[in-house]
Amino acid sequence: MKDSEQLHAHTPNSLGKWHRLEDHLDAVAETARSFATDFGAKDLAHLAGLLHDAGKLNPQFQDYLKRCWKAQQSNTKPPSRSVPHSLYGALLSREYSMDILALALHGHHSGIADFAEVKARLHNLRFGESQAWESIKEQFRAFCGTNLTSVSIPEWARDALSGEFLIRMLFSVLVDADWLDTEGHFDPDRSVKRARTSDLESLWSCLELNQCEMMSKATPCLVNTVRREVYEACLQAAEGSRGVYRLTVPTGGGKTRSGMAFALRHAIKHRLHRIIFAIPYTSIIDQNAQVYKSIFGEENVLEHHSSMDMQSDPTEEQSETELRRQLSAENWDAPIVVTTTVQLFESLFSNRPFRCRKLHNIANSVLVLDEVQTLPIGLLQPILDVLKELVDHYGVTLILSTATQPSFSGESPYLKGFASQMTELVPEPERYFKLLKRVDYHICADNWSWARAAKEMLQHDQVLCVLNSRKDALELFGLLNDPNALHLSTLMCPAHRCRVLAEITGRLADGVPCRVVTTQVVEAGVDLDFPVVFRAMGPLDRIVQAAGRCNREGKLDKGSVVVFTPDDDRAPRGVYATAMAEAGITLSQPDCDLHDPAVFDNYFHRLWQSSNVDTKGICILRQRLNFPETADRFKMITEDTVPVVVRYCDPGPGDVLDAVCRKGHASRADWRKLQSYTVSVFRWQFQRYLNDGLIDQVIDGLYTWAAKYDERTGISEQLADPADLIA
Repeated sequence: MKDSEQLHAHTPNSLGKWHRLEDHLDAVAETARSFATDFGAKDLAHLAGLLHDAGKLNPQFQDYLKRCWKAQQSNTKPPSRSVPHSLYGALLSREYSMDILALALHGHHSGIADFAEVKARLHNLRFGESQAWESIKEQFRAFCGTNLTSVSIPEWARDALSGEFLIRMLFSVLVDADWLDTEGHFDPDRSVKRARTSDLESLWSCLELNQCEMMSKATPCLVNTVRREVYEACLQAAEGSRGVYRLTVPTGGGKTRSGMAFALRHAIKHRLHRIIFAIPYTSIIDQNAQVYKSIFGEENVLEHHSSMDMQSDPTEEQSETELRRQLSAENWDAPIVVTTTVQLFESLFSNRPFRCRKLHNIANSVLVLDEVQTLPIGLLQPILDVLKELVDHYGVTLILSTATQPSFSGESPYLKGFASQMTELVPEPERYFKLLKRVDYHICADNWSWARAAKEMLQHDQVLCVLNSRKDALELFGLLNDPNALHLSTLMCPAHRCRVLAEITGRLADGVPCRVVTTQVVEAGVDLDFPVVFRAMGPLDRIVQAAGRCNREGKLDKGSVVVFTPDDDRAPRGVYATAMAEAGITLSQPDCDLHDPAVFDNYFHRLWQSSNVDTKGICILRQRLNFPETADRFKMITEDTVPVVVRYCDPGPGDVLDAVCRKGHASRADWRKLQSYTVSVFRWQFQRYLNDGLIDQVIDGLYTWAAKYDERTGISEQLADPADLIA
């Protein structure tokens, strides 16, 4: 670029230094190029960086910056209206026949808009502000000494859906590069703290050492033998090429460690950047994150999900560890990321800068989808489309991990699956299902009343009963009338559930009576080991996940899993009910063997056939480049909730709430402490509770439960619960 000392991108920083436009455009272009190198779009990204603030060449914008600075210096009111600049970069991209950049450039501050609307805006700008447009166009040509017509679009991006996703990734690299350079200007100290921590080679050494120590202490038994074999099989498979893998292992077979072992070795071999674990249940994400933090160190593991995105006072002081975690969460620049499937996929289908900023860092990574069978059926087709894009064009190796493996292959006639061949990480997984046949299933032919279910539970000293709704769980728990009975559901805050889980674990270990009534909150990832498990009829994968809490360590010859249909079952409707019906068909077949992985392949084939796998029409919206509507419709949680703090234990959250009241605001540290004492209330009920005095407002956005909080069951209101676990 030619020297243009008088042109600026931003007002002066705390040192009084202006941010030169030339420096900003060059820096953003080079950073964006480096980000997009992983997926073969470096020249497109570089051009986007050069164009993104071209509108700041407008003399009106330069005058606006000077007026802003004068107002800041004199501590007076800043100009009431800004001078739009992003439209000009988008219009320039169309001038250079690069429509694929127009949406990213137009929305790099406000979000990706609908292409039809953007075209209309650009048309009006071109002819309504023709003088300014012609001036900016000529200035940019003189300002930039690069041949802008030589940039090409990857051939694979000619496909409508592939092109749409490339726009998302270019948007991501542009937003991240822009924000990083702007941060470097205004807050260089904060920028320095973004430095990466350990490399993957050193993290592998940590895992290898930890695994050796654990195996040396493991009691010789069949379960531990299987876990060791699964781990070794994953290490061998890590030498394979990038692509799609399935980790099909029975519950309790060691997927958490084995999946990480594969991911690290595979990433090192192929020089991938990071490991991303996506987990569907907030009830276990903290548990898995803590396991990884204990192995690799807290500074190397980013835990990022909705409950971690708390608001905070911008003036608060933060520890360096907390600040580094916050900075990494903005763009996932961490070696290991543990997140939820909601955070992952709602970001992938978002159009907002903050949520999309991290997307480019998914490229050239190992992505592990844990409990993959829980992906929402109504969004399955758009999810698979995006996963295929990541694998085919963005260097991602994908692992589908579960004991109840659905079929996502291209052979499925009911949805477009993966075109590439999926490889099993563990050869002949059915062998391990036979080896770890730790339970017998008993399917009850007649329906049970809740009184019958209570009577059956009382026949056993240690028994777990998993039901489909919180209301069902409360009703059965009340009928038990047993001092040894315990209850678990999301009507209880996380701290309460953790205490109850610890008590359950202790009772089971001591061999004392322990009867537990729970919702689906314990069905995956929670290490409980009951001799008997009752499960209300539900989807087939949910039944098998509940069975994973029975004889988990193989200490008995066989545990007992009883599947019954309640007379008055309040199971969720819709897809859940469809899955229950398909489960009933499967279980009624005389040759049904739930220890055979092929059963689930057939079950999911039938489920896809009877379900709409794109209920929101996401694929059509993506083809039309309607990004805002795509983001609005792609919701993995249809029920909006509000977190409410409960006063559980002493002092519990009391000290934090008192401090917040005194300060009049909550720091990020305050929010994190309060997370363990929150219960999510559906928004459609929230206002009624507020009006009825059941909820108090502490400060804006922070609420407490003012009604009774039961030490055994949590908040006293009985709430419908279509999806206890998804978060």
